[in-house]
Amino acid sequence: MFMWHGRHNFYGFPVYGEVATKLDQHMGGDETTADTRGFDPDPVRRGRYAGFVERHLPRFGGPELYSRTCLYTVPPDQDLVLDTLPGAPQIVVAIGAGHAFKFAALIGGLLADLAQGRAPAHPIDAFSLTRPALTDPSFPRSFHV
Repeated sequence: MFMWHGRHNFYGFPVYGEVATKLDQHMGGDETTADTRGFDPDPVRRGRYAGFVERHLPRFGGPELYSRTCLYTVPPDQDLVLDTLPGAPQIVVAIGAGHAFKFAALIGGLLADLAQGRAPAHPIDAFSLTRPALTDPSFPRSFHV
């Protein structure tokens, strides 16, 4: 697995069951929803991928197995959401902000604590559903495309 930060942020990881690696760009397209997304690969992003591979991973390139669009939820501050639903503490909410997989074991334990009504093993106030990034409509978005 890798994450590269620069003008455009790229990441990659092995594809389960294939001799291949997924390559994608974090935050590199237009904002969309499940209802408005397109399924055709974006030529602008494909050009970015090719340039990134050519410049930084020249032996990484190979035949393309397939290309798909994907969705993930990213709050305006690009941070996780780990909380119980206000007014319904029996409902646990988790949003990975596109990078939660790196913290899966930790997040699982924190969610288990919340689901069982225990105080989380680590501080999670910064990931609250009531933080300004999620409640203040004027909160500045930190997305880059």
